[in-house]
Formats: sequence, C-alpha cells, structure tokens
Amino acid sequence: MAVTLRKQWRHFKAMPSGRRFQTRYRMRGSDSGGVTRKVLMCGLGGLVVLAGVIMLVLPGPGMLAILVGATVIAEESLFAARVLDRIDLWATGVYTRWRARRTLRK
Repeated sequence: MAVTLRKQWRHFKAMPSGRRFQTRYRMRGSDSGGVTRKVLMCGLGGLVVLAGVIMLVLPGPGMLAILVGATVIAEESLFAARVLDRIDLWATGVYTRWRARRTLRK
C-alpha cells in the first residue's frame, strides 16, 4: 500500500519538534537498501542542497531546495537528522517568540 506525500507530511508535522528527523531516520532504517543506496541518496541530497545555495543568488526557491536536500540526506544519516532536529527546535522557538511579539502589538 503506497502512502501519499500528503499523509507523510501530516505524520511528519504531527511529530514533536526536535525529534522529527531522527524518528523519520529510524523509520526508514528498517528498509535500508545498503551502502550503495545511502551513497546515492546522500549524493542526490547534496546536489539539491548545492542547487539551493546557487538559487539563493539566482532566481528560484533556494531555501526550499536546501531544506528538501537536507531532508533527503537526513533520511540516510543519523548525524544529519540530529542537526536538523536542533535547527527545527531553534526555528520553532524563534517562530513562537515572533508570534508572541506580534500578538502583543495588536
């Protein structure tokens, strides 16, 4: 049974901040395809991140491409998953503080 991208996104979003990427890494770990798959997926993720960095200067969705590439890498690397979980916690805190200040101004 194929899981749709929308269902995957909802499941990912429902996970607690700071554990999302590590949980996804562990879920994907059970069906790993070996070293070749890891190398290919990390290479693909690296190319997408590189394209995102280039798109920061040129027209295009640079930040989105960087996030997608980093997510692809994090599915294959526990270290990358941990780094993205820390970034997720930091970004969630920044967003929460911004929303609080915004509601105080109104």
